[in-house]
Amino acid sequence: MKKTVFAVALNHQSQIEAWAEAFRRPPYQTPPQHPVWFIKPRNTWRSHGDTIGLPAGEQVFSGATLAVTIGRKARRVGPAEARHCIAGYALANELSLAEESFYRPAIKAKCRDGFCPIGESTPLADSSALQIITEINGEVRDCWSTGDLQRGAAELIAALSDFATLRPGDVILMGTPQQRVAVRDGDVVTLKAAGLHELSNRFSRTAPEVEQPSATPTLFALGLNYADHASELDFHPPTEPLVFIKAANTVTGDGCVSVRPDNVEYMHYEGELVVTIGKTARCVSREDAMDYVAGYTLCNDYAVRDYLENYYRPNLRVKSRDTLTPLRETLVPASALPDPHGLALKTFVNGELRQSGNTRDMVFDIPYLIAYLSAFLTLQPGDMIATGTPKGLSDVKPGDEVVVEIDGVGRLTNRIVSEQQFEESLK
Repeated sequence: MKKTVFAVALNHQSQIEAWAEAFRRPPYQTPPQHPVWFIKPRNTWRSHGDTIGLPAGEQVFSGATLAVTIGRKARRVGPAEARHCIAGYALANELSLAEESFYRPAIKAKCRDGFCPIGESTPLADSSALQIITEINGEVRDCWSTGDLQRGAAELIAALSDFATLRPGDVILMGTPQQRVAVRDGDVVTLKAAGLHELSNRFSRTAPEVEQPSATPTLFALGLNYADHASELDFHPPTEPLVFIKAANTVTGDGCVSVRPDNVEYMHYEGELVVTIGKTARCVSREDAMDYVAGYTLCNDYAVRDYLENYYRPNLRVKSRDTLTPLRETLVPASALPDPHGLALKTFVNGELRQSGNTRDMVFDIPYLIAYLSAFLTLQPGDMIATGTPKGLSDVKPGDEVVVEIDGVGRLTNRIVSEQQFEESLK
């Protein structure tokens, strides 16, 4: 069973060339120095033979790519060792709406239901020069070579495992060319490559509902969802929710430690109210949204700002590092908290109050967020939405104890440790 599907953007030479000039202008300023990662959540996963729904009024593009399946734990491995962590390869279709920007998380473009069919994985001796073929209704429409990728499988595993521990069943999508193939109602898209099982899917405006995969729930998170926090970072409040996804490797529990990387200048906490979904939510109205809430908990969404680049903000190196999201397991039932929009939120560092806000000050409240997300993807039971943090950020260092409290929800405690301390604890 797949655990997390990571995908990399800007890994094909044609993409790099197409965006080179834009990346030297605002808001980017400079080309990216590291792989640009994003996540395909579980609602996007489909298999060979599944019919995939096309959203009304949107043009969908097929993005044939190669998927690497992880076969054993990979944590801070180099390229040579990474080769031994590969269980096999599969064809995948990284479906997307048109990519018009890399500046903000492309949730609406990348994370719609069915936007990540993946074929059957099989061992492959050499993936360095595969011809990836896209056929539509039996006609070849595109062909590209993995030899044109900037980073191969081993290099991608090494780069990702530097901050995120990969587990057996995790998948990495290796990237797509700049030119994608448009998909229309009734099309059958078939992906082929020598030595791999083909991947074929029909696309329809009236696709039947597909049973969602049993997998780790998705943790959606909000950026700049408190106006005072946005101003604290010299941003204007967003006009649309800035949603990103937390990888499973980052989540830890109450009373656990979070690792501050060596040689960084600024790592800060973000105390947040977390909403847990209780039943399947698709195209839910704002008026009915609260009926889909199972309950509430809280998290601390740490960020290492040294690693921030203006691509798919906030990027995984900032937000999805191992241990950086303590999450309280205990759930307060929705019935016990009739109004979650008036709760005091406080964060303490070594007993000193550093952050104080109130959930009434969210830019986008809980009903809005549920309605917004469910309009283009299916929220499933157990999925969570971390609703953002108010102002009051400060740097934390090894030895600090950080406590987040939210009225009526509870208390979450964790301690900051250095990389050396964490490594020693694993021995």
